[in-house]
Amino acid sequence: MNDPAPAISSQPDVTTGDYMVSALALNGQVRAFACRTTLLCQKAQAIHQMSPVAAVALGRLMTGTLLMAEQGLKNATDTISLIIRSNGPLQGMTVVGTGHQTVRGYCYQPVVETVLKRPGKLDIGQAVGEGTLTVIKDLGLKEPYMGKVELVSGEIAEDLTYYLASSEQTPSAVGLGVLVDANGISHAGGFMVQMLPDATEETIQYLETRLGGFPEVTYWMQEGFNPDQILDLLFGDPDIQYFSHKPLSYVCTCSRERMEKNLIALGARELVDLAQDPEGVNLECHFCSNHYRFSQQQMQTLLSELIQPRPE
Repeated sequence: MNDPAPAISSQPDVTTGDYMVSALALNGQVRAFACRTTLLCQKAQAIHQMSPVAAVALGRLMTGTLLMAEQGLKNATDTISLIIRSNGPLQGMTVVGTGHQTVRGYCYQPVVETVLKRPGKLDIGQAVGEGTLTVIKDLGLKEPYMGKVELVSGEIAEDLTYYLASSEQTPSAVGLGVLVDANGISHAGGFMVQMLPDATEETIQYLETRLGGFPEVTYWMQEGFNPDQILDLLFGDPDIQYFSHKPLSYVCTCSRERMEKNLIALGARELVDLAQDPEGVNLECHFCSNHYRFSQQQMQTLLSELIQPRPE
């Protein structure tokens, strides 16, 4: 069974639960978002049975997608999709985030060899390789917005920072972290900092200095700090203003009805071939690994509904 869409609460568990916080800092010249995504990354790893490198790469992209969703989506029905296609062992990833603070995603190759950049540090850039990042925002308008850039490192955070600056003209700093140990994912989260139009040069320089020496997100999480406290440490601003605290979760929206629509979208010619198989058709959702079986009779019924002429 699919998980139901989570109720949005103003009081998420800031001690251990996954959540997103938004804030204004430095005299309102900077907006920031920070999140903890440990539980949803653990769920994705359990669903897809990913190797450590794949789990870290997908966890980073899911965390970044949630940050971009919080920054750019206004309605619960809005969606943002981040698609990486690349020549590394992972071959790419697809992640979909919603305005309802949910995310789902998968790696094209979930099990790849572990390569270290240095002791204790996985080489995610090598696993991703060279390629492109495509961002699609469906805001309920006639046409979705789409932007596409070349990957700059494959480390995900740098790629999202580059995308925001080049495609959306939004100077940003993105930090993402997923920490794995012998038991799997132990900590995951991230932050996004964006300059507002009235930011002064002094503020920009101050923040660049703070960011330059700031430890990784997972370091602070290991030390027991939550997303609010990480932003406190980053800005050093006693007047920082916190706004919404929203719970986050991994939720797939697949259903039998959606799978039927996918089959119909193949067209009559393809359905004719599929409907001839006495074993029927078994479809698997990429995002949650749920299986949907359609018997030969059910396939023939779908075909008849597709080719039946409309009554005049």
